[in-house]
Amino acid sequence: MLSGFHKISIDVFQHYQITSTKNLVMIVKEIKSFKRINLHLHTNVSDGALTPARLVKRAQEIGLDLISITDHDTADAYKQLPTSLLPLRIFPGMEVSSLHQGNDVHILAYGFDFNNAPLIELTEMYLIGRRERAIKMIELLAGLGIDIDLQDVVAVSGSRELIVRPHIAQVLVSKGHCQTKNEAFEKYIGNFKPAYVAKPEVSVAEAVKVIHGAGGFAVIAHPGKLAKVSYIDEFIAMGIDGLEVWHPDHYQWEIENFISIAQKNGLYMTGGSDFHGEQDRHNLFDDIPLPPVVIQSIEKMWQAYQCRLKSK
Repeated sequence: MLSGFHKISIDVFQHYQITSTKNLVMIVKEIKSFKRINLHLHTNVSDGALTPARLVKRAQEIGLDLISITDHDTADAYKQLPTSLLPLRIFPGMEVSSLHQGNDVHILAYGFDFNNAPLIELTEMYLIGRRERAIKMIELLAGLGIDIDLQDVVAVSGSRELIVRPHIAQVLVSKGHCQTKNEAFEKYIGNFKPAYVAKPEVSVAEAVKVIHGAGGFAVIAHPGKLAKVSYIDEFIAMGIDGLEVWHPDHYQWEIENFISIAQKNGLYMTGGSDFHGEQDRHNLFDDIPLPPVVIQSIEKMWQAYQCRLKSK
């Protein structure tokens, strides 16, 4: 079902030049116990501050066992990884945008085949759609007397040129139109503000279908941010595989509630800091206090991923 890491080794992790099954097994060899995990990290390929190489280097420096780079609607960071990763392990990932009843829902996709055609089509749709959205937002800002240039936004959007609202906010700050990114969202580009334009999105059901079709696991990101927690029951019916139970925006009672929901429904549990950069409040790269039950669940998902790999 999954050709993920084998495909990554050939087409994405180009520097590895893996030529034998022995080398492949060495890279993805089983670890009996993970201690330090962070499965929600962003690079400057989407809206993070660090390059993929620098992010991985830092993860190695602080002794993380397992990470996932989960840039928004793109996996291009995996083309820029350094040649040496061990003992660090990387769970291939992406944060996929979707929509449910008019509300944003982010889905963390793990362990998928990067070469899956429908998945590639989805990421390309978002790439083009976000650029068109940015153009419309810039036009609305101009109507408000705020002139910024598309090329200035593209310049801060990373190697993929995948434009997200924080990039527009960054330019608004650098041009002196706002003091902070938060101000930019609150005054102009936040949901339903004067210069807001909705991005093109697929439904949660369609996103889950694409992720599963690519052989991946579909995990609801930061469920505490959902417009309604009751949506989780609907997502379970759509076939989601897990919940990101630990997130820096979750209160302890929410974490306990999400753990309970996951256990009752046989879902995987994950956690990550949603790290974007040192200036972001999600600055918890170094120490993610995952409960033991979550670490155990991540180990099971990693093992299931390896089983899928080895079946190929």
